[in-house]
Amino acid sequence: MNSFFVGNKSKPSFLLEVIPSKKIITIYKPDKYSKNEEFYEKYSLGEMIITTKFNNIFFSKKPVFYKNCLFVPKIILKIKNEYFIVSET
Repeated sequence: MNSFFVGNKSKPSFLLEVIPSKKIITIYKPDKYSKNEEFYEKYSLGEMIITTKFNNIFFSKKPVFYKNCLFVPKIILKIKNEYFIVSET
């Protein structure tokens, strides 16, 4: 499983967990109940936005490794014939 944080390094907006072998992606964002947890747990214990199968993943820039995590400003997912953009805005 691969994990990517979307947004800036100091306060990312979303956590994406990808299972490449099954082509499944889950998107999380922190909620008011998980805001006092540690960095990774804040997102994984927060609100689950969606879990779905995907065709392709495109990165706006190459993911940056920082403090044992991968960060990227924007991810574009191709789901069936639609494109879904995950960014900090």
